[in-house]
Amino acid sequence: MDEQKQHWLGKARDYKAYSLVLFALSAFLYIGTLIPSAIDEAKRPLVLGAVFILMLASIFFSHRSNVYVRKIEEEA
Repeated sequence: MDEQKQHWLGKARDYKAYSLVLFALSAFLYIGTLIPSAIDEAKRPLVLGAVFILMLASIFFSHRSNVYVRKIEEEA
């Protein structure tokens, strides 16, 4: 594999790892909102907003990973 493909493969793996970490973090935060006494009612919308932003970031990084995987497949 040439140097450019190795670089793209590294980026694809990194973006996939970022995506999985952000997804896990958002899942734990969301589970925290389901526990009745874990978060005050006043802070619940803020936490749900953070969950939404983390999920969007997870989707973005997953998409970027797929872009680099497609680039590698097109070059093959």
